[in-house]
Order: sequence, then C-alpha cells, then structure tokens
Amino acid sequence: MTTEQPATNNTHRSGKPSLIRRWLPGVGLMLLVVPILIFGLIWHKYAVNVPKWDDHALRAFLSSFDQESTLTGKIYQLFKQHNEHRIVVDRLVSLLDYQLFNKLNYVHLMLVGNVSLVGLLWVFVAALRRSRPDLSGQSMLYAVPFAWLLFNLSQWENMFWGMAAVQNFSVVLWVIAAVYFLSYTTNWRLAFVTGVLATITSGNGLMVWPLGFLILLLRLPDYTEKDNRLKFGPMISWLAGAVLVVALYFTGFEKPDGVKYVRPGVLELGKGWFAVMGAAAEALPTNSPLRICILLGGLMTLALAGITGWSLFTNRLALGDLFRRLMTPKTATGKPAYTFSPITVFFWSCAAFILGTSAVVAWARTGAGVDLLITSRYKMYSLAGLALLYLYGVAMLPKPALRWWLMGGLAGSVLFAVLSYFSFLNETIWWRHWLTTNQFNWTHSSSNATFSSDSVSQRYTPHSPAFYDNALPVIYGSAPQAPVAVSITKIQGGYSVKNETLPAQGLVDASTYLLARSPKRTYLFPVWQHQQSMVKARFRPGSLFVNGFESAIYSAGVDAGTYQLFVLIVSNANTYELRPTNQIIVSSGPPETVEAKNW
Repeated sequence: MTTEQPATNNTHRSGKPSLIRRWLPGVGLMLLVVPILIFGLIWHKYAVNVPKWDDHALRAFLSSFDQESTLTGKIYQLFKQHNEHRIVVDRLVSLLDYQLFNKLNYVHLMLVGNVSLVGLLWVFVAALRRSRPDLSGQSMLYAVPFAWLLFNLSQWENMFWGMAAVQNFSVVLWVIAAVYFLSYTTNWRLAFVTGVLATITSGNGLMVWPLGFLILLLRLPDYTEKDNRLKFGPMISWLAGAVLVVALYFTGFEKPDGVKYVRPGVLELGKGWFAVMGAAAEALPTNSPLRICILLGGLMTLALAGITGWSLFTNRLALGDLFRRLMTPKTATGKPAYTFSPITVFFWSCAAFILGTSAVVAWARTGAGVDLLITSRYKMYSLAGLALLYLYGVAMLPKPALRWWLMGGLAGSVLFAVLSYFSFLNETIWWRHWLTTNQFNWTHSSSNATFSSDSVSQRYTPHSPAFYDNALPVIYGSAPQAPVAVSITKIQGGYSVKNETLPAQGLVDASTYLLARSPKRTYLFPVWQHQQSMVKARFRPGSLFVNGFESAIYSAGVDAGTYQLFVLIVSNANTYELRPTNQIIVSSGPPETVEAKNW
C-alpha cells in the first residue's frame, strides 16, 4: 500500500502535471548538455592538427594501404597488428577522413573519439531510465552527474590525441554498450556487433566475449521457448562467434618486438592497480596526488567488489535456480522462480571490465613506475567506475534517500570537473605547445627558415598553422636584447632549464619558448609555466600562472652538436621577442637504437 502525495507536490488539483513537473525534463536535458558544451569549447580552443607518437602510424597506414594493389593486401593493412592491438577502427576512421577531405586531419579523429563519450553517456542514461522507470521526467536530472564525470579536463591527453581518442574512448563505449544490450534487452545480435567493434578497437575489447557469455548464461530464463524450455541458441551463437573473432584476432599475432616489460612485485602491482582505479583523484589539490589516487582506487575497488559480492549473496537463490535448470534442462520446463535484475547483471559485467582492464594496465605498466599509471590516458576507467557506482546508487536506493544521492552526486561531480579544469590546464597548454614545437622541428631542419617535409607527410597530412609562422624572421634573426637569466642543470639524457623572472604570457599560444640554435639548424621547445594554487588564483584561469618557467631538453630529440640557448617570448598581441641566455648546451644526438614504446 502506498501513501498518496499531496496534489501540490506533483500535480495541480485538476489532475494536470504541475508547471515544475512539465518543465523538469527540459531543464534536466539542458543541465546535461552544459558539461558537454564546456568540454567541447575547451577542446576546440586547444586542439591542433599535429600528430603525436602513434598518430604517425596512421599516416604510414594510409601510404601502405595505397601501395597495396590487391583487396587481400588492403584488408591485411587494415587488420595488421599495432603493438598488442588490432586498431581497425582507428584505421577505418583515418581512411574515411582521408577519402572525404583528401588529407588526414587528426582533429577529426579527436572529434570522433570525443563523440564516443556522448555515446557512453547515452548508455548510462539509458541504463538509468530502464533501472528506475518510476523517475519518469526526472531521469535526465539524475543523469547530470554522469556528464560532469565523463566530460572534464582530466581526459586531456586522450581528448587532444587523435589515435588515442578513437581507441581509448570508443573501446569503453563498445564494451559497455554490448553489456547494456545484453543486460537490458534480448538484442544479442546488436551486442555482438558492438563486441566486434570493441575487439578491433583495442586489445582490452576482447574482454567483451567472456562477459557476454556470462550475461547470456545468467539471462537464460529470459530466452525461453513457448513451452518454457531454455533457449540456448543465443548463447551458443555468441560462443561460436566469439571463438571465430578471437581466433582471427590472434592469427599471426606476435609479441611486439623491442618492448621491455619490468614485472612488478605483488605489493607494487596492488598499488598500481589501485592507482589506475583511483586516477581521477589527481584533480584534487594535494601535495601527494599518487597517494590520494591509490586511496581512492582502493576504496573504489572495495566498493565495486563489495557490491558484487553482496549482490551475489542476495541473488543466491536465483543462481541456484539457474544451476538447477541447467543441470536438468529437459525436466525444468516451468517458469523460473528467481531471475536477475538487469541492473545487477549490468553492474557485475561493467565492474568486471573496469577492474579487469585496470589490473591489466597495472600488470603491464607498473614496472615502468607507479606514477605513470595516473596519467590522463588511463583515467577513463576511473571515471567510468565512479559513474557506475553512482548509477547503482540511483538504481537501488529508495526514493527518500534518492534525492540526497542526487545532491551528493551533483555537488561531487561538478566540484571534480571544476577542479580538473584548473588542475590540468597547464598540461593542456603544454601539450599544445609540445605538438606545435615538434612540428617546427620536423619541418625546419636547416639553418634558415626554409620549410621541408617528406613526400608521405606532404601527401597525407597538411601542415598545421602555428604561432611561429609569423615569427620566423625573429626566430632566425639576431637577439640584441638584454639576456635572460636561466639556470641549467645536467640531467640524465639532457638538460633541465629554469627561470624565475619572466612573466606568464597567456593561456593559448602566447608563452615563453626555449630556442636552441647551432650553425646547422634551430630547435624550439615548450616550457612549463610556474603556477600558484587555485585558491591564490581566486579560481581565475588568467591568474593561475606566475613568473618563471622550467623545461627539459633531451639529446634524443636534438641532432649532435653545440647549441646557443635563447628564449622566444610570444605575447597575446602577436609580438615576438628573441632574447639570449648566454648559455650553451651540447647534444650527443639521438641514440643509435631506440627502445620500442608500448603506449
């Protein structure tokens, strides 16, 4: 028996929905869009069409694809192994972009990858609506924390890196979408398609196959014949398809050459696992980001595992009933006494995927240093874990507690997103500067301003306009101004350069850059601007950076030789100033053999 609410809360006395109730879906939708718009505006401001690391492999793929004269050769280039992955989706997006625009644009790849986050948001919203149909028009409002958790600057590395955006974002979309279709619907064929997409996007997409099989096993009572006999067809078809897809994935598979794995001990591996799980906490203003990430990761792991364990216990009768029907399929023709709720199956599967992927990342990367595990490229799993925990709370809490859960989710997610935009603004700016200065170093390899580019780059990727295009006379000119005081320290593989006096210039391309010049060529390098706390900056981005900078120059990226060091100052007014430091650096040049990177 339910107690009827006063008419003034939900409806007018006439029985019509109140004005607030009618406007609530629209308000919720607008609030849901706000973090996406902020994310999109920031991305548009800082995205630059310059390749980074694996991005070059996509340009090489286009060249190899065009050189193939047979259909089988072209298919081979699409499915060719890249590190431990089959990045077919990345290659297909690159090929389509090249065919449509006659050049490969890495900003377009970033856009496709970032739009995957919109798809992931849709999956979480759909799961929420199906889990709590009683929320009706309020479901969009309850979904707002999802958007703030997924769309924020803690994702900076993936959101501004073409190949990584498609691979690292969309694989999570494909896996969780497959889990959604299997958990909330009987459309296992659509789930199979998204499972294939996950597999040919990134290596951890392979996890979709055992997870999908377990979901179909748990949901066998939902696939029944007219006489209530269990229908094993979907599960058998899924298993057969999985065997085929996995077999094709590993056909000709080889361990990546030159990649050195340093296997960590059990304690370090555990710390690494927790670091990946709690990487979102790096946005918090603390002097020990790794420690707070490990703490949050431990709490999240405990929460995900604890909820899974408790729900397994509470669903023990359903598990027993399923086991009985499996053992006696011919005699168990009656309707099942117990079944599993879709949110339970969805939570189990997503938790397994997030925890499993984080464990694999920790196993493969902890040996290179635990600090690397809280970098931006791995934060997707920490954020997805937080979104999953919030979803489970919305799905399971009674209505009296639900509003408090919503308020806590809104406050926490908005605060986290705001902190991320301040915490990672310096990385975002540095990333853009790193890309543009690298482009300069690739395309200006002589002692003057002459532009140079290899034939493959000229054919497949355009030169991206950069801040230095109008500064070339200054870059290659004299520096009669007063010298800038810098301190230079020898570090492993190069030099550390620091300054304490030069003021910060701006928030996009206006900045200070290091310039190294020899009789043969000139190099540009980005710097890290010194910054103060968000509180001292009064939460104003323009006040975040203060006087001084630091940078590092490594011989691996500089031809052998002796270089004079200068400072290039680019102002917001598009004026350029080159000042000497009266310092020199000596580079031994790139190593003869380069260790392979397994990014």
